[in-house]
Amino acid sequence: MESGAERDMEVEARVRDHLQPGETLHAAAWVSRPDDQAPITLTRAELSPLRFRRRVPDRPGPQRTLAAGLEQHLRLVTEPRVLARTDRRLLVLSRSPQSWLDRFRAGSGPLTALHPRWECPRANLNSATDRAGRLRLIFTDGSVAELLIPAASLGPFLAG
Repeated sequence: MESGAERDMEVEARVRDHLQPGETLHAAAWVSRPDDQAPITLTRAELSPLRFRRRVPDRPGPQRTLAAGLEQHLRLVTEPRVLARTDRRLLVLSRSPQSWLDRFRAGSGPLTALHPRWECPRANLNSATDRAGRLRLIFTDGSVAELLIPAASLGPFLAG
């Protein structure tokens, strides 16, 4: 079994595979959605079979916040995602299990490849703060996302 430091180095190596030329990785950590936070729910309109109708082009669609876009790709602690902060972007990456059995062996074996799920320009992140041991991301559009993160990984996210 790998130590925590070796596992962190392996995560950082997998994240570096997704960096653009000249981009610098500042922090990477496993994150998840807190249990007390309800997942984004679907509205009746989104569940309706009429949602497949052709949209009227002159009517604007719903505005999505950056935090809602981020939270859409986060899961509970049973299926954490990697949050990476670079000098240019904020990224969410996930591992993809090869089979159903891999879901039950999440902590063992080598880390599978990570796949990008969401990203936003670093300039859209206004600040990152610690709130009762949770990482609180405040975006420039005023939206806020609160994430569970290992205590040892919290410092690098707050530093920049």
